[in-house]
Amino acid sequence: MLFRDIPGQEASKKYLEGLISDDRIPHAILFTGPEGNGKLAFAMAFAATLLCENPEGINVCGKCNHCIKSLKYVHPDLHLSFPVSSIEGKKRESTTSNDFLVQFRNFLSEQIYGGIGAWAKFINAENKPININVTECNQIIKSLGLRKYEGRYKIQIIFGAEHLSKEGNRLLKLIEEPTPDTIIILVSDYQEQILNTIKSRCQIFKIPPFLDGEIDKILKSEILDDKQRAEVVRLAAGNLKTALEIHQNEETAYDELLLDIFRAAYTSNISGMLNLADRISSLNKKEMEGFCVYTLHFLKEYMRVVHLKATDAVRLSGKEKSTALKMTRSISVRMAISIANLMEENIKNINRNANKKILWTSTMFGIEEIFAKNKIAS
Repeated sequence: MLFRDIPGQEASKKYLEGLISDDRIPHAILFTGPEGNGKLAFAMAFAATLLCENPEGINVCGKCNHCIKSLKYVHPDLHLSFPVSSIEGKKRESTTSNDFLVQFRNFLSEQIYGGIGAWAKFINAENKPININVTECNQIIKSLGLRKYEGRYKIQIIFGAEHLSKEGNRLLKLIEEPTPDTIIILVSDYQEQILNTIKSRCQIFKIPPFLDGEIDKILKSEILDDKQRAEVVRLAAGNLKTALEIHQNEETAYDELLLDIFRAAYTSNISGMLNLADRISSLNKKEMEGFCVYTLHFLKEYMRVVHLKATDAVRLSGKEKSTALKMTRSISVRMAISIANLMEENIKNINRNANKKILWTSTMFGIEEIFAKNKIAS
């Protein structure tokens, strides 16, 4: 990953370029900010620039031996750590990032704008606890205690630093007093979940969300239709991860499905509700979760429509805006919040492998009950 491959984010790039040119590179830096802002891509590009023999500003030359290796994520002075799960045939306390390096390099090549959730799905660990354990922390200390092999720096990237938990305290001395020519880069969507003892020893660098035009540039090769691409960009709200997920799920017609659910539940159409429960139950796990995420997004924007009494400033498609305006006659903000709570609970239950048919049948009747109570109250 090169800085020039990351669209926009010019202020962030300029800041990092200043650190390098002024020789003010912190020995420990935390890349953070909202989900989908490209922080992992920034970390990898920053590391590649530091390892390059002949960097051009903040961009690597792409020709030296260091570039060839770092751009394939195989440089011997570039160490990668990230949360992992158990694997068959090995004790969990002995399982480390080294057991998943091949998968992680593939993840970087295919989904570098994804977060921890995307990584967990990539290794089929959505339903397993993932963390950075004691053995991993000890390996980090050991590898950074060795002399550098061939680069100017030894660089340690810790992706998902919030998953260090209390075990991260083992790294405090290393972060505060690193070995010579050592740079530690932490990456996290959830800065508030990182141990305060670790955060206080890092320079915190917050990367802002992408601008709409920057996301549009990335999606141009994926979505040729300008109108369709504009809708995806609007819905993403600066989150590139969301934009890519919306593009992947655009054929699922979640808006129609949600509207069908509201119609059936509002009219207490029992057979229709049961048919819809069966329909959603036939989706795979990722699709069901995608529908829940879509519903949460729609309801969030819908509540803005209710408060603003207009649709100009909301991130909904033209069709969704029309639907939202019609819904204001029958669905209150309180009802929308109750339905959103149901969907949030569904995401948890989906990841716990709950019985799909029971889950969605219960959801349908839950939504119907929300509508029924509102009718009685009115």
